[in-house]
Amino acid sequence: MRCTDVRLDSLEPRLSGFYLKLLLFTGVSWAIQAAELVLLFFTRVLVTQDIKIGTPVLEMFEVSILVGSAFGGLIFGQIADKLGRRVALITSMVFSSAGFAILAYANVSDILLLGRVIIGLGFGGQLVSTFLLVFELTPSSMTSRMIAFINAFTGLGGLLGLALAYVVAPKLQWRSTYFGTSGLVLYTFVLHFMVPESPRWLASVGRTDEACAIVEKMEQSCGQVEALQSTSVQDFPALETKLSRIQELQRLNSTLILGIMWITMTVSTYILGIYIPTLISLNGYNMFASWTTTSLLEIAQVVGSITGATVLDTYGPSRCFVIFAILAATLSIWLSYMPWSCIVVIFFSFFVTAFLSVCWSCVLLYTPLHMKVMYRGRGMGYAIGVSRLAAVGGQFIYPYMFNTWMLSVSMICWIFGGLLIVVAVLIHIVSHINYHPLSQEDDAISLTEREEIWRTN
Repeated sequence: MRCTDVRLDSLEPRLSGFYLKLLLFTGVSWAIQAAELVLLFFTRVLVTQDIKIGTPVLEMFEVSILVGSAFGGLIFGQIADKLGRRVALITSMVFSSAGFAILAYANVSDILLLGRVIIGLGFGGQLVSTFLLVFELTPSSMTSRMIAFINAFTGLGGLLGLALAYVVAPKLQWRSTYFGTSGLVLYTFVLHFMVPESPRWLASVGRTDEACAIVEKMEQSCGQVEALQSTSVQDFPALETKLSRIQELQRLNSTLILGIMWITMTVSTYILGIYIPTLISLNGYNMFASWTTTSLLEIAQVVGSITGATVLDTYGPSRCFVIFAILAATLSIWLSYMPWSCIVVIFFSFFVTAFLSVCWSCVLLYTPLHMKVMYRGRGMGYAIGVSRLAAVGGQFIYPYMFNTWMLSVSMICWIFGGLLIVVAVLIHIVSHINYHPLSQEDDAISLTEREEIWRTN
């Protein structure tokens, strides 16, 4: 396994033909997921007008995808560790496409909820497997850029979703649009034949011949044939997969820290990026009233992700997380005191979304960086699961904050903006004082060196 890791990390950190293909094929799969989510969000009115839904079911309708995502992260995290990252990615795409097919033929609210939960299962699985696959196929020196570039496809997919919701669905009706969207399951064949399995995972489960074959193809594609190519696994000491008690405590520590980070980001992103603009629209400009202004928010996600790709290599995920969390929270609080005119709301919302996108790139990089390859899928699945369950609870609490507890927009911004800043700062402090990155042994050398570079900059 260490042999595979050394050979991968020795690849030149540039966007060669192999990595451009990897970025394209996995990015498109992630863009499809983003497009489907946006399509569901902006066509929910069309669906509820066609299928009569009672108030209790309507409340579940709003959180059904989050519930599915929570369980999807847990289930497909296990699949990613036992059967492989690519298998988990392909299977999760099948689930989300099947959910859309069910929605297209749903005539009662129960079937509608079932379809949305199944879609959520797929979404949770794709979140786990997509970023793990890219992370483990990339040399350590360029994982920051690759993760950030994949995250940029969130905005690109969002633009496609807006086109489907505002152009296609009104003309073809939502059922036909959903059924056509389910046909994107055919893209799984592209993933199967064009994207290899993670060699790091293959080596960790003893499939070293397959891992070495994939690495050799990557070396040839990158035009790099080094002496390491002939290195055998026996040249390195065997690894013990059984964790000691100290390692187990470190694992629990990392899982707890990552869970807090994911919960904070999930809740804060919804509040600062969606809920606050919605509250502002009650007495000011509505960002979501037009597809053109909504498109600006999707473009902001692309801008933020590209920004993350340029700074993460230099400063590291924990430091960037602190900086951009402070910027996003500060601008949100500032906006709450400004006059809510068109220009002001668009300007501040654009940059808040962009800065939150950088924060997500930090989280998506930070998570696998601090987990061993043998349980990386489960660890990320747990983080996704608890964060989505927290978001489910938040969906029922948020309205009380404004309608019942009479909290002002400014106060809500202070609460969740402050929470984001506090958690970002605490994670940065803990990770630099008494929390040691818990990366897999086959990544230990390169990751430790990179952490030292980030800390000394």
